[in-house]
Amino acid sequence: MMKKVVSIVLALILALGLVACGGSDAKEAPDLQAYYDDFMASLGENVPMMMEVSDDLVENVYPGLSSYTFNQKVLQTAAISAVAFEIALVEVADEADVEAVKGIFQSRIDSQVEGGAMYPATVEAWQNAEVLVNGNVVALIAAGEDQTAAVDAFNALFQ
Repeated sequence: MMKKVVSIVLALILALGLVACGGSDAKEAPDLQAYYDDFMASLGENVPMMMEVSDDLVENVYPGLSSYTFNQKVLQTAAISAVAFEIALVEVADEADVEAVKGIFQSRIDSQVEGGAMYPATVEAWQNAEVLVNGNVVALIAAGEDQTAAVDAFNALFQ
């Protein structure tokens, strides 16, 4: 009888230990605001004037985005429409929403290419914009001549 009790107690301790360690493999998302700040600082004097897409403007810029919950959200766009520079970064709270948010960001790019961007140079820059996904983080990066550097810096966050 004593052996059974000891065996059960040890099995419970082992099970609790496994449950407690179960979440340790999950990767924490990087600080998206720090990425944005660091990347913009890396541009030196070539930094375009940016503005935050505030909560009251989100539906105008990214229709449907306010329906989702985020752990982190950085939405920045150029203050001047003649400049095709926009960085939208979100950590989606529910993994099931990643594809929907990716679609919203892709729709933003498509709308700019199909008439939203008014100047030939801005249309071209939007054609090179990208939507990137890593885990629960979804990014829209439209960074003009700095596109490759912005994408490389984003991808480096996950290495």
